[in-house]
Amino acid sequence: MKLPLIDIVPRMQRMISHPENMRPAIAASVIVGLVEGFALAALLPTISALAEDDAVWGLGLAGWLWVLGVLSVASFLLNYWANKANYDVALDFLRSFHRLVGDQVAKQPLGWFARPLAGALSRMVSSELMSAGEIFAHMFGPLVSRSTAAIVIIVAAWFWDPALGLVLTAAVPVFVLITLASTALMRKGRSIHEPKEAALANRVVEYAQCQGAIRSCARNDDYAPLGHALEGAYSAKKRGLWLETIGMLLSGMVTQGVIVVLITVTGSLATDGVLQPIPALAFIGLALRFTSTLSAITESAMGLESRRPLLDALDDVLTAQALPEPGSPGTLPSPGSVELDDVSFSYSIGSAPAVRNVSMTVSPGSMVALVGPSGSGKTTIARLLCRFYDADKGLVRVGGLPVTEQTSEQLMGQLSMVFQDVYLFDDTLEANVAVGREDATEADIREAADLAGVTEIAERLPDGWHTRVGEGGRGISGGERQRVAIARALLKNAPIVLLDEATSALDVENEANIVAAIERLREQATVVVIAHRLTTIMGADKIVALDAEGRIEGQGTHEELLTAGGTYSQFWRRLEEAQGWQLAH
Repeated sequence: MKLPLIDIVPRMQRMISHPENMRPAIAASVIVGLVEGFALAALLPTISALAEDDAVWGLGLAGWLWVLGVLSVASFLLNYWANKANYDVALDFLRSFHRLVGDQVAKQPLGWFARPLAGALSRMVSSELMSAGEIFAHMFGPLVSRSTAAIVIIVAAWFWDPALGLVLTAAVPVFVLITLASTALMRKGRSIHEPKEAALANRVVEYAQCQGAIRSCARNDDYAPLGHALEGAYSAKKRGLWLETIGMLLSGMVTQGVIVVLITVTGSLATDGVLQPIPALAFIGLALRFTSTLSAITESAMGLESRRPLLDALDDVLTAQALPEPGSPGTLPSPGSVELDDVSFSYSIGSAPAVRNVSMTVSPGSMVALVGPSGSGKTTIARLLCRFYDADKGLVRVGGLPVTEQTSEQLMGQLSMVFQDVYLFDDTLEANVAVGREDATEADIREAADLAGVTEIAERLPDGWHTRVGEGGRGISGGERQRVAIARALLKNAPIVLLDEATSALDVENEANIVAAIERLREQATVVVIAHRLTTIMGADKIVALDAEGRIEGQGTHEELLTAGGTYSQFWRRLEEAQGWQLAH
């Protein structure tokens, strides 16, 4: 099996707050298996004592009945103990998993979230949580106890009669092989339909979120990508179910075949005089119970296999490696400064570098504009400064200290970030601004909001500052969301501010608010701005021009770069030409 029992235990221990509680749960399951195995094995001497009316292994019929009675009571009590221990572990998982995931997610660099994780994490901590809890409560413990009981029955059969022990022992590898084959078929079936189902889920979300674009093209009644995804998922599901069904049928057929072989062998031993008739009948009953135990083990193993992708997904989150960082904050030799020293970076192995050999210095209290064509690496530079990722080559310094030598709290404490895609929480307008600084007073919040033009938004909303802005901030416009983000940056009062197209979604009337906010930021912080607006670029103390390959083509003032010619002068000329564009009728 791809996920053996020995590999499940450490995975499960990572998912609970008290992993030491796994030991008593496993011990209880083992003891239950021992008692149940001894109870089944005791049937052989009990029936022999009944048939021969003589003592077997020193006990008569009454003695063996007492043994069975004691084992029955012990089994009841021990099952209660084992179930309680397993449920305690399951409840620990349900109580603590949200916190464990939250703690782990909080440690990850922001680049980790570039993957399509939102939907997977949402399902993981909601609808799939109870399915994962079943592993702890209903699957793992019974698998351990049944496996233990099967071992006890085999050992007892060897003591009773080596020939019978050999027969039962021979059945084990058959069940192991059928379990491996069945789970392999199940895994193969899942690998066929699960990717198509994930693609369908993504298309459904896309269809729901992009209704505006779809309806504008009159495609809401016939959206081909969604239709193709439905057909693909249906076809893949059928093929996958066939394979999974074959696995289950194979398991059932082999189980019946093993039972027939055990009965045949036992009958042959009885007719040859090796076994007495009554003990032979007792052994057939034991063999039937033994095969049902093996069949239950197979079913439990297949049940765990069906949960394996969920267990893998949970474990992937809990074992995700955060970027290494020191245990304590370092000393900042140059607060407010930013420096890239021969930095190169690619988003994936083998892909073209997003930035190549970039070296630039931003002095404390200055404003630097990053300009260049799309794909030139402007946003990548901002992400490297925030340590969303680590550079493949070179050093990134913030405050004069390499970002790899700073704790996350120290680095983030120096930076305020305003990116193109602004996310607002489903909370009040005031609460979304207040996120910028935890200890901010109402006066601090209002001052930052005034500078960023958020007060004007509050005055138009039905409940003013207490109006909820909706999930992601959908209750207000894109430009208004950016103003809220800039108000956060003003409120945080960090020594370095990164602005990525901060004025891209603003109309002309409200752009003045943002320009004023940027000027205020320049008074209190170093500003690194990615911009295409003429006013923003011309106001920078230094401009860094990047080419389409992610290299720095030039650095200097606006006049110096225009005189040098090249990409920047072409870029500037096109901006000036675009300024005169207007709609004609």
